[in-house]
Amino acid sequence: MKNIKLSLPIFLINILLTTGMVYASTLTPVGTCNGQNKIDITLNVDDVTGIVNYDITVIGTGLTTATADVSKTGSIAVNWTVFDVSAVTGGIRIIADSGTGSGSTGAGNLGTITFTATDGTIDTETVSVVVNNVTTGVILTPADYVPVSCTTCYSCSMWNDVITKYNAYEAGVATWTDVIYCYVQYASPNTLVNGC
Repeated sequence: MKNIKLSLPIFLINILLTTGMVYASTLTPVGTCNGQNKIDITLNVDDVTGIVNYDITVIGTGLTTATADVSKTGSIAVNWTVFDVSAVTGGIRIIADSGTGSGSTGAGNLGTITFTATDGTIDTETVSVVVNNVTTGVILTPADYVPVSCTTCYSCSMWNDVITKYNAYEAGVATWTDVIYCYVQYASPNTLVNGC
């Protein structure tokens, strides 16, 4: 009986070594402004080691997207043998498989999705990720999304501010919309301009 008890831990270790290592990673959706009404959500992974395939769903609250707005470029494999993007209610489902393995280690990303704000301004919208499936031996845990504000606020209380904004437009640093918003704020200081 004593020999059986001593053999059991060795047997379990052999099973773990045979089936491979378990990799634990965190998937964090990170937003980058793409104008005032669009945001690029990059699916960052702190360690891509062992990720050969994945099936994830990304949902936006107050956001819309389309299959054409998904970048098929990620950093865990050069060529995906299977890559399917389909629309789901409020977001996108992505299924990817690198076939022979990605061979990547360290931090990386699974691609980028461009979302558009339904109210025209990126500010308090949220994104959530659901991991439907991932390579056997990999634990991929979604992290919370930190909302990003893409509003440009103007401080135009004097005519000189409008002239300065116009000169910035002439120099190619500001847009015509910036000039108009600045003028509206100067002319009607109690009016909200661009959500500010």
